[in-house]
Amino acid sequence: SSPAECWSVLRRRGKLFCRSQHKFVFYRRALRHTAYTYIDFRKLNFDFQKTKIFVSEKPGSRRNKIIENTKNMENDSKKRRRELETRIIEKVGEVITAVKNANRVDEVICALHSIASLLFPIDSCLLSGVIDQRYRDQVLSAKVPCANERDDLWRVFYQGPAFSTLARFLLLDVASNWLACFPFSARKHVYDIFFVNGLAVEVAQTLVPCLQQSRSDVIDINAIQSNVERLVVLCLLENNGVLQMAREFSVTSMSEDSTNGWPRPIISRVAQLVASVPDKAGLRAPTSLSSHLFFKQLTIQLLSGAEERAITLSDKEASFGISETDGTLLFVGETFCRICRRGSSDVLLHEVISQIFRHVQQVLLSNSDADLTELFGSNPGSQVWSKIMGAIKDPYTVERMSELLLHQLASEHVTDVEAYWIIWLLFHQIFYQQTSVRSMLVDKFLLWKVFPVCCLRWILQFAVFGCPPVADPLSKDHETVGLIDTVQRLVAVWSKKEFVQSATMEQQACWKALFI
Repeated sequence: SSPAECWSVLRRRGKLFCRSQHKFVFYRRALRHTAYTYIDFRKLNFDFQKTKIFVSEKPGSRRNKIIENTKNMENDSKKRRRELETRIIEKVGEVITAVKNANRVDEVICALHSIASLLFPIDSCLLSGVIDQRYRDQVLSAKVPCANERDDLWRVFYQGPAFSTLARFLLLDVASNWLACFPFSARKHVYDIFFVNGLAVEVAQTLVPCLQQSRSDVIDINAIQSNVERLVVLCLLENNGVLQMAREFSVTSMSEDSTNGWPRPIISRVAQLVASVPDKAGLRAPTSLSSHLFFKQLTIQLLSGAEERAITLSDKEASFGISETDGTLLFVGETFCRICRRGSSDVLLHEVISQIFRHVQQVLLSNSDADLTELFGSNPGSQVWSKIMGAIKDPYTVERMSELLLHQLASEHVTDVEAYWIIWLLFHQIFYQQTSVRSMLVDKFLLWKVFPVCCLRWILQFAVFGCPPVADPLSKDHETVGLIDTVQRLVAVWSKKEFVQSATMEQQACWKALFI
């Protein structure tokens, strides 16, 4: 068919084929003979309305010129990226070769400086005092790219194979052969900088697996192990690398099978790697890598990242259904699951309760006459807790955290009002959205778990009354009916012979005290 005939077919049958599963095949075949072959329909976000508008345009229209210009810009960008990738990979190869052929530590420092100066704004004068004169001129005369070009090289370096290649060489060969000879300033500016100032997600995926070495061809495994542990402490703890990872997961990438742009498997893998650090650390590792101290710092950073992200989502008026699939919140939820699965739920809950308790006290003291439900619900600092719980997909983690929460609140002797709002902040959304959570609180916790009487009272207040303890729970008819139905069902189960025989004396005492 001629181009004119193809265009006629598009205008006449476009609407029909837009609704067909063969729409891409049809349009690509129809446009093959026209001047619009540059359009890649697989990469366009097609829907009926957009396609209908497109096929209504005439050849040579302004819309088609915009599409052509956009396509050309994309091609130029891809070409530019390929050139930078080739350049940086070649540079990595040159640096590795130069280090392998080096006879003096100054040669190693100069080789690493030649690539570090391309990626980071380094003050070369800081190295001039720690290397010999004949190498000093080489360092000071190194060509430094402009800021924009340096940013492009940095992205290509960390998002491609260049970083992982150089990082393994730094962690294995350089650490075992040369790092002990590095002056402190040289180690900071041409060695540590590749890990401290990089993409935290990529750095973690490279560093953590190297905590356990099994290679037999490495000269000094102990030197490599201690250096990796030092870098893990430096990057993840001292420089808040976990917080940086949470921020990076909020940035959209171009992956298709993704959550907020990041593939779910990557988020899960990074969470698993971070949580495995205490297990992978050696016997002589720094105390900050012990389970208790490491998970404590990990939780603090994760809560900070979740709070930042929750405020951002609130500013954008994002709904809960959107935010629960946010990369940052999913990373927080996945990491919390790993911490609980590794037996450190108490460390996690201690930090969670400390922060949420301070928040509840501030709100209660500053707004005594306001509608607390509306106040807590509209406060961005309050919304973060429900979003974190919504991001935790592991039922075991939810149950374990809930059980420990109630026990710790009881041990800290919080008031009924404070306990209610803490429970409300954490569960008020997932309680109505997830049947498993309702069953956990109303059935499992009330019937089968042993709690102090105050905990049972808090569960009834939240899950049955649905109002703060200062209000009259019998003032609303639907709440009265709900209370009667729940109490009748629980008493019926509790009064059964089989249940009484299987229940412990402690459980029976709690139930008697509750109903009395």
